[in-house]
Amino acid sequence: MPFILIKLYLHWLEKKRSEIEQIMDNNQMGIHQNTVRWVSTSPNRSTYNQNDHKSDSIILARKILPADTNPLGIIHGGQTLQLAEQAGHIAATRHCYSSNNNNRVTQTDQNIYNAAYMARLDHMNFLQPIFVNEVAQARAEVVFVSQHSLAVEIEVTAEDPSRGTRRLTNRGIFWYVNFNKDPVSQQVSLAKVPPLLHYDVDKYQKCLQLYNQQKENRRLVQGFDDITIKDNIASVSNIDQTGATKETQATVAASESVLVHMVMPADCYQIQRVTGGCLMKLMDNVAAIVCIRHTKGTIATASINDIDFLKPVKMGNLITAIGRLTFTSTKSMEVQVQVIAEDIWANNSNRYVASSAFYNFVVLQKNDKVPSLILTSDYEKRLFEEGRIRYENRKKMFKKK
Repeated sequence: MPFILIKLYLHWLEKKRSEIEQIMDNNQMGIHQNTVRWVSTSPNRSTYNQNDHKSDSIILARKILPADTNPLGIIHGGQTLQLAEQAGHIAATRHCYSSNNNNRVTQTDQNIYNAAYMARLDHMNFLQPIFVNEVAQARAEVVFVSQHSLAVEIEVTAEDPSRGTRRLTNRGIFWYVNFNKDPVSQQVSLAKVPPLLHYDVDKYQKCLQLYNQQKENRRLVQGFDDITIKDNIASVSNIDQTGATKETQATVAASESVLVHMVMPADCYQIQRVTGGCLMKLMDNVAAIVCIRHTKGTIATASINDIDFLKPVKMGNLITAIGRLTFTSTKSMEVQVQVIAEDIWANNSNRYVASSAFYNFVVLQKNDKVPSLILTSDYEKRLFEEGRIRYENRKKMFKKK
């Protein structure tokens, strides 16, 4: 009798194993309708089947742990940006490997890496906080492609599993450029983006308009080695101004802050260039330090105007994030952040501006007000006026919504 039971049990196990394998085969790099999308980790990239679903989208989720939060138990803004960028990178890179790409990686050349490198983030608002023990989900969908670039729409939601509720917390457009890395020469080169077969017409037209607006100012389709820096390169000199705390309180210099980080393998895409998520998290950190120094109170990230990734940063390089206040209102602050990159391994290392952005923060206590910013130069006054215009434009945008 036990022998018969063992045989029946083994037969049941074999049947279940076959069923599971069949389910995994159906879900590999694809999706069942109205279910969570699966991302394959198989090294055999030639098994990718783009026709399994209508749009290039994925959902990346993670439970928020205390290590992800600030002292208030709210997720750090940089963590949200990093999660969103990871989802966008997966969606964009997967599209670059799609079956409608005539130049996609095959079984014979699977060591050649395709990777979507983040080039720009269009305006993103932090609509609601995400708390510890909630589940943050980043949904990323490719909504526009050009010859060498992709636009990925990101929506971040927070789910409270104990209550069964979900709310929208962030939304933005992330832009990526497609690159190949040759395993022999280690050279990184520009690669074409396959066409988008299924898309939302309204979203496509909106991104096309954004693409045309930025084309003159932001060269999305240039290679790694010939991107020119048009921003204020003189700001590199700020890297040595670390004595901010000795200045008169409430001046720009008093809160100016610097963070330094060496790019490690964990910070990089497989093409050994730093991820956009790593840079955005570092930038959010230094911007938060600036605001805390100025207010001595509790603050939170409210929005990001735009982030431009002007030139890629290689693994092993040193990156320095510099943050300085440009505008304050009674409840909010605008911080200009620039990332300076340096190849410290080279004999003649040149520093360059790798990324720049304006971060907006708010004070959380109802009775707290942001101290007025003391301006000490014509340059600071000009930046303050430009920040005031951006502030008024944001208010108008919210009123329209």
